[in-house]
Amino acid sequence: MSGKKLVVLAILIAFAAGLILAGCSSKPSSNAGTSAKVIRVGAEAWMVDKLYLKKSADNFMANNPGIEVKIQPYADRQVLSNFALQWSQNKSDVDVVLVDGASTAAQFLAKDLIIDFNKTKFFEGPTAKENFVGKTLEFCAVDGIQFALPIGLEAYDINANKKHFVEAGLVDANGKILEPKTWQEVYEFAKKMTKREGDKVVRHGMTIQWGPNAYSVLNSVEQAARGSFYKADGKTNTFDTPEMREIFQIWRKGVEDGTFSIDTFTNKDAGRNNFNAGQVPMLLQSAAHVAEAAPTVGKENLTLISMPGAKKNGSYGFSAGIIVPKASPNQELALKFIQQGLMSDVQAGAGTQWGKLPVLKIHFNKIDADWKTHIYNLVQISKPNPFYKDLPKISVETTKLLQEYLLGKQDLNTFIANLENVIAKADKNVR
Repeated sequence: MSGKKLVVLAILIAFAAGLILAGCSSKPSSNAGTSAKVIRVGAEAWMVDKLYLKKSADNFMANNPGIEVKIQPYADRQVLSNFALQWSQNKSDVDVVLVDGASTAAQFLAKDLIIDFNKTKFFEGPTAKENFVGKTLEFCAVDGIQFALPIGLEAYDINANKKHFVEAGLVDANGKILEPKTWQEVYEFAKKMTKREGDKVVRHGMTIQWGPNAYSVLNSVEQAARGSFYKADGKTNTFDTPEMREIFQIWRKGVEDGTFSIDTFTNKDAGRNNFNAGQVPMLLQSAAHVAEAAPTVGKENLTLISMPGAKKNGSYGFSAGIIVPKASPNQELALKFIQQGLMSDVQAGAGTQWGKLPVLKIHFNKIDADWKTHIYNLVQISKPNPFYKDLPKISVETTKLLQEYLLGKQDLNTFIANLENVIAKADKNVR
């Protein structure tokens, strides 16, 4: 064999050997590692602690060696539009996303960007549908499509500090605090518990979540007051009703005389923080705050009372929503993490500490708290926000218009007309 042929043969042998070694190497490429061994979980920052995400991830990784779970917090729901843009290009930096309020995820369903869990094997074994609490799966489903999975079950109602009720004489002969039957009574109760020093209000009688979640508050209050927040067609959201007109006027009167706080206008957590500090007699937002305030206020001083009509008609019921983008290359791993990590028994801890109740019966039944039954009964008859494509836009505009009305910048008729116009112009389709 000539020298030139020997050289060529040697090169070919070396090249083949290199391929064999590369194929046998246990170290995957960076792309393969991202695709097959890392689960990327996007979640609003508050969820990391209050839904026990880190603990869920740590336990899952301990039971699944070789799989890494990366929690990637995002600031707020405004970031979701970035996800939509990326997913529409069949790209994704996340494999699982948790959204604040499952209805928020409907915008992705309209664009066919997220998976239908009914078309997966998720509802087998411990996460079979019959193992979920009540009707919680309905908070994340429309037209037979399970576009999200619930986690952290909640409903809106009035969190109450018993001490302030006792001081104001708002108790019956047995010392049990009274429940207001009408919104006029809510106002009167709050006024009695408002503390003043001269002309200055040093403690408001009630805080209502009139910040970023104001739209959800409006739906909760109307659902309780009239049994629906829709027009007769059962599809079109409306606040132009006799019940809401009366409530809006009571709210404005309470703002004008200092009975109702407007702290949530500029700080969405103001009501929660002040309630946790024992400085708010009544707080209308998630009923979960009785659990959150227990370490500082004392669980013996806390209870839930029903807003007018809620015992009969329900409120706004919701959960955070878990979604999986179709653009994720790790859908099977994502489902495994949701089932074995997010839906594990750590959710009982999140329920006890933060009031974000587990959605699986086996973990829900581990909660030992007086308020659990109240929330469960309320959730059973409560409704989620409308599954509108433009729900985020409606929510933002509602907050803006409501605050302007409460501050006297719009009269009642103008405010309601503007609010109805926002809903009328919005894309109310979900698919």
